[in-house]
Amino acid sequence: MKRVCILYKRSDAQKNGVLINKYFNAIRAFGLIPGLVITDGLGNDEVLAVAEGAELVVNRTRDSGLAAFLERRGLRVTNPSEVCETANDKLLTYERLKDTVPMMETYPLTKESELLPFPFVAKPVGGHGGRGVSMIKNADELEAFLANTQGRAIMQPVATEVGRDMRVYVIGGKPVAAMLRESKTDFRSNFSLGGSAKMVPISELGRDELDIVEGVCSKLPLHYAGVDIMRDNGHAILNEIEDPVGARMLYIYTDTDPAMMHIQSVLQKELSGGII
Repeated sequence: MKRVCILYKRSDAQKNGVLINKYFNAIRAFGLIPGLVITDGLGNDEVLAVAEGAELVVNRTRDSGLAAFLERRGLRVTNPSEVCETANDKLLTYERLKDTVPMMETYPLTKESELLPFPFVAKPVGGHGGRGVSMIKNADELEAFLANTQGRAIMQPVATEVGRDMRVYVIGGKPVAAMLRESKTDFRSNFSLGGSAKMVPISELGRDELDIVEGVCSKLPLHYAGVDIMRDNGHAILNEIEDPVGARMLYIYTDTDPAMMHIQSVLQKELSGGII
């Protein structure tokens, strides 16, 4: 019987037991054998040795290099490495999508950068879930941010509407659920940081929000990802793409089973825009 391998870093797997179980149930529903691979300490060849021959590899590690390596060895990987690479690099997201969808201007941030006027938003290039994102109001805060941030960073102007965004869950290249996220105490609206969430029917999304989702999907084969949309001066803008995207809001506020929908869309090869 064919297998489906789910790749996780240990720390993420420990926080996502519910989703992992849902993936196992979905995989079994298609007559396949699920397997969880913790990639900590494993080289690409060692992961390949475990996953070789699998019908599908579900990559939840944010490691685009690993995804690309497995693809080159003939394995089907979801999300594809192109999505993983783009979504987990905020500067690359901007560079690849700025001519397709509206976004805040984005610039590399280093000690030598010509700075935007204070205040501005600073983000680690590879950050996720709002962690490490800071509102920089003066030189001291900038120095502290740079001292505490490992790797590359970006800076962006502050949008006129902060502490509020719309996460649109995309499965098989189509929007399937949306959550309005808000925070009364933080300019970041992330649910994992204490923000509130409210389900919004897809039919109630604005045309400008749907245009952003469609624009992103026209450039990237999103199998299962989050498209986060903010507003600036009343206009919808792409904030970022989340891959792998969390599912807690879906479990709490909807009956959506993203694991089942994800596995079904990939195995049945019914992704919008073409065949996997």
